[in-house]
Amino acid sequence: MAGKHGFGARFFLKTPEVEVSDVMSVTPPSPTVETIDTTTHGSAAAVREFIAGLIDSGEGSVRINWIPGSAADIALTAALLARAVEPFRMNVPAESDTRDFIGNCVVTGYQKDDVVIDDKMTAVLTIKASGLITEVAGTATGDTPAP
Repeated sequence: MAGKHGFGARFFLKTPEVEVSDVMSVTPPSPTVETIDTTTHGSAAAVREFIAGLIDSGEGSVRINWIPGSAADIALTAALLARAVEPFRMNVPAESDTRDFIGNCVVTGYQKDDVVIDDKMTAVLTIKASGLITEVAGTATGDTPAP
């Protein structure tokens, strides 16, 4: 199978949805399952035993072109400072059309990268998923134009 380019990925935050502008890349949250050690003195061959625990829906990130003082910069800083659980949606290219990753998140970081003399300025928004993330056929439009 041939690869698929990622051009066209989008990120939306809050209700009503606000599209984050100047997105360069998105990384959807990656769930993991916690393990619980159930080893006893009677475990066979003195080998640890485990059962599955809770699912952690993981962290995701969005890299953007950073323009200090822009509407996107102000909105993302406000989302971080709000310390609130907010709905989010990542829209990515798929085999046919697009796929959405939908859920709730807490904005845990908004890191501005190095400002260098010969390159663009970028920043990374980091989110921690709260609860279950749903993956569905994509809906590419937001309720509000990009800031």
